[in-house]
Amino acid sequence: MELKDVILKRRSIRKFKEKEVSPEILSEIAKYALLAPSGRNSKPVDLVILTEKGKIERIMKAREGAFSFLKTAPACIVVTADETSSTWISDASIVATYIQLLCVGYGLGSCWGHAHDRFQDGVSVEGKIKEIVGIPDGYRILCVIGIGYPAEEKDAHALKEVDNNKIHLEKW
Repeated sequence: MELKDVILKRRSIRKFKEKEVSPEILSEIAKYALLAPSGRNSKPVDLVILTEKGKIERIMKAREGAFSFLKTAPACIVVTADETSSTWISDASIVATYIQLLCVGYGLGSCWGHAHDRFQDGVSVEGKIKEIVGIPDGYRILCVIGIGYPAEEKDAHALKEVDNNKIHLEKW
């Protein structure tokens, strides 16, 4: 599948089949995602792969509603980064995007749930997730990506969705 096709096919999937994603596939997705570019090639991103249902449910409760897609997700990846990097948010965003594109190539669906600077009932979502999975001080959490085999069908994107007025040549 060409990259253009992967981009068109990638959709946010919020319902997953009760089918395990193999540890080998999850590991491969993580390894390839960590090849993403980063500022000064600093590679500040670390990934936490979760398949333990109890932990995934606890993370879901850290941001109920927004993380509801984790209810049926057999796996998720917590995207973290060393906060001393001045480019950690950008670098983690690129890695997270790679994860989602790689999922398409494996026939998997995914959904991004934002954690950075989010709160539920006055409690930091990042702080709660750090506690659940043991992320050390000095690391921030950008997002949680639910992963699994899709239990819903969504049409692929089409180039006609692009607002060509958002593309500027040489000047605004």
